[in-house]
Amino acid sequence: MTEETLLTAVHAWQRGALTREELISQFVTLSREDAPVIGQLIGQLALDALPHGQGSSRTGTAASTDVWRDELMSSRARTWGSAGLLVGPSVLILTDGRQGVVLSERDTRTLSSSVSGSVMLLCQTIVLAEHALNERDMQDLREQRLQSASTSMSEIDPIR
Repeated sequence: MTEETLLTAVHAWQRGALTREELISQFVTLSREDAPVIGQLIGQLALDALPHGQGSSRTGTAASTDVWRDELMSSRARTWGSAGLLVGPSVLILTDGRQGVVLSERDTRTLSSSVSGSVMLLCQTIVLAEHALNERDMQDLREQRLQSASTSMSEIDPIR
């Protein structure tokens, strides 16, 4: 997939011509080798974006902080090595650790480089935690299967 294809998809979502799930599915299909494409996309989106701190305004810093905390705590993540995607309830955040953009249905805003680095770290942490949980769940399922098999086998009376 090319940067142009993804850029077209982002703009289609922001116009209402593409659903959020359809846009996310295009990102999910990317492989680790597509990290440069994400970097190029971020650069292109940043050219047309509002500077960080601007965009849909919310009154009061506490309200804004609460909204962002809720957004980040409800996020899912995907990484492609040097790039990451954070999918929140209302925004998508793309970052390569140096630059980043916040995509909403109405606009695109840039992130400062320090926030971009933190968001990249958050993406990596979420992905690592998910993998660790998946591994633990798989191990638990294996153990349950072994225990249930051994229990059921011990309950069978041998034929004499």
